[in-house]
Amino acid sequence: MRRWIPLFLLAALAAWTTALPAARQTAEPPPSILISGGMLVDGTGARRRQADVRIVGDHIQEIGRLRPRPGERVLDARGQVVAPGFIDTHSHADGGLLETPDAETQIRQGITTAVVGQDGGSHLPLQQYFSDLEARHVALNIASFAGQGTIRSLVMGKDNYKRHATPEEIAKMRALVEQEMQAGALGLSTGLEYDPSYYSTTEELIECAKGAAAHGGLYISHVRDEGNEAFTSFKELIRIAEKAHLPAQISHIKLGTAKVWGKAGDALRLIEDANKRGLDISADVYPYTYWQSTITVLTLSRDWDNRAVWEKALAEVGGPEHVLLSSYTPDAAWQGKTIAEIAKTTGRDPIAVIQEIVHKTHGPGAKGRESVVVTAMTEADVRRFIAAPRIMFCSDGGLRGSHPRGAGTFPRILGRYVREYHILSLEEAIRKMTSLPAHRMGFRDRGVLKPGMKADVVLFDPKTVLDTATTAHPTSPPIGLNTVLVNGAIVLDSGKLTGAHPGAVLRRTLTP
Repeated sequence: MRRWIPLFLLAALAAWTTALPAARQTAEPPPSILISGGMLVDGTGARRRQADVRIVGDHIQEIGRLRPRPGERVLDARGQVVAPGFIDTHSHADGGLLETPDAETQIRQGITTAVVGQDGGSHLPLQQYFSDLEARHVALNIASFAGQGTIRSLVMGKDNYKRHATPEEIAKMRALVEQEMQAGALGLSTGLEYDPSYYSTTEELIECAKGAAAHGGLYISHVRDEGNEAFTSFKELIRIAEKAHLPAQISHIKLGTAKVWGKAGDALRLIEDANKRGLDISADVYPYTYWQSTITVLTLSRDWDNRAVWEKALAEVGGPEHVLLSSYTPDAAWQGKTIAEIAKTTGRDPIAVIQEIVHKTHGPGAKGRESVVVTAMTEADVRRFIAAPRIMFCSDGGLRGSHPRGAGTFPRILGRYVREYHILSLEEAIRKMTSLPAHRMGFRDRGVLKPGMKADVVLFDPKTVLDTATTAHPTSPPIGLNTVLVNGAIVLDSGKLTGAHPGAVLRRTLTP
């Protein structure tokens, strides 16, 4: 039997349900946080000053001498620096991020934005990856380049890329670059020491870069050689920038063999001269004298069965004791040892050890994996790059990598290169971690602490902040950095992860 409800009761019910959201909004104002008593280093390079910061929602509302509001969360920042969240311009934090959205190693070192899609490798299509990130929710902001290597592999095939591309294939690559730019990519990345980009000609790269330039993008590159031919490789990047008419950035700039040690000043002059000619060239760097990659990067040659190739490669980095096998799936007993140590314990010579590693991980049908940490740069060169005004900072690290840069880069700069070595001031270091990369990557609402900007904020003790990660313990957390906010939400609270996942996808937008 149908039951009837009097009309006046229906009208009253409708009025009540309509009024309820408005009443709730009035009763519950947007949450606010007051960061009180801290030393503000705003990211612009300006001198530090005492100031409070009020955050409402995901934005900074005001800065000055502020009193707490009723019900407001107050963070006591006395004795701490309050800075914008750090921007990692070359990151691999996307590896496993959907499965481990807390991104602990990144958050604990103050990274609030990670720029991924590096070394020519990216998710394809980016639109789908961005949608997955937004559906999953993660702790930090993510932006991405389009990887030329990923695109090249798709167009040419995984078994047919060891050659020059045809004009038709290059046209398809450029179209895919433009597709990814329209999805929000920051630009085009290459990893020219790695397959399949190793086989790309400069002209192919110029055409692909033009696809990024058409949408206001940036070209960023792990250049063709970071050792003996580093300067030739830097010049290739400059030529690509000039011919494709776009800015360019050298990824994790380094001078990685004895032939070029001590020439950081020459590299900086090369960049400066290009900029004087009207180009826009920059670089990023991580604060370590050792790099991590595949063992094949020790040489540009693909003639891996040739002993002379490896003898030359080892001599150029100082010998087998400078090559640490940081991961190796075929034999766990070798992992964590240098090539010199493995050679001694097995009674074999270092070249034979390397060739076995390469055969089992890169030879026909190989299923094993390896990575090496190679001590190949000088501290003097690293310091010159860290101090350079146009060089920003990167980790080149992942969530759980075997190089300590993935957990320690930014605290290491603050603790060692600012406080201990006095290579640059605290204000300049923060500028190179925040507003400089924000401007470079096109993040117009981040990188500076001022009203109206997104509330990505880091609190740290300038007297104690320091990295603790080592090659033996690569994910050991830093000390002295205990509070991090991303888009106004606290993700690290007094040293404890909160489980909040407020990170956003940062898509490229054209500067008006």
